Amino acid sequence: MRAAVRFGFLLVCLGAWFAATPLGAAPGEGVRGLALVSAVRAHDGAAFLAGIDLELADGWKTYWEKPGDSGIPPVFDWSASENVAGVELRWPAPERFDAPGDITFGYKHGLTWPLRIVPEDGTRPVTLRLSMLYGICADICVPRRAELELTVPPAVPDAAMGETADAARLRAALARVPVPPADPDLIEVKWRENEAPTLEVRLKGCGPGCTPPQLIVTGPRNTWFGTPRVKREGDTVRYAMEVEVLSPAMLEGEELSFIFSDPVRAYVIHKTM
Repeated sequence: MRAAVRFGFLLVCLGAWFAATPLGAAPGEGVRGLALVSAVRAHDGAAFLAGIDLELADGWKTYWEKPGDSGIPPVFDWSASENVAGVELRWPAPERFDAPGDITFGYKHGLTWPLRIVPEDGTRPVTLRLSMLYGICADICVPRRAELELTVPPAVPDAAMGETADAARLRAALARVPVPPADPDLIEVKWRENEAPTLEVRLKGCGPGCTPPQLIVTGPRNTWFGTPRVKREGDTVRYAMEVEVLSPAMLEGEELSFIFSDPVRAYVIHKTM
């Protein structure tokens, strides 16, 4: 069972995590760079865009908030920050990594997590201090810890705040965060009859020139969704995936999330079964 495999893998990874002494705060093997960045040079008390920028070496990957069968989700601690009323971290659409008996979700080459920062006082500097635990993987999973800091000064009266060199990259990362589509009925979801638990998803409106987007499905705990089999039927794309669950009836009334992404767009649709 995938559940048992995942549990055993997590025990191994957690053991390695806590046994590694010390966990390096500076980039180590597999990490080319890790830093807090801001889209603005100064703030005026309003919410502003910032981000965590992680660059990985070739062949390495890190994980999404729901890492799948064997990944490790990152943990972010902002408690040491100053003059910060709120930090909202957003997740760009991840990639699905398919291997026999092991499906994980994450990012190759690295990523930028967009942040919405809300200052407490517009007349004081904002100092972001992040203690971050995360995992990266090539052939094996390697734990990392980072202590990052960034100060954004208050704006000078009557002076333009100006953007930083990171602003365009931060906006591009924010554009990769899945959002609801304009058409809430873009997909149809049903269980296939007379088969092992199989979920079928039909995506409408993928006509000529449209490459079927990647699909990631998430749901309640102890439910696992296999690699989708993809077939085009005219302007409709059909995804069929086996589901590891004791009974489809267990999902009745539960919400599933369907994340579609391609190089241009990313959106999420929530459906109650």
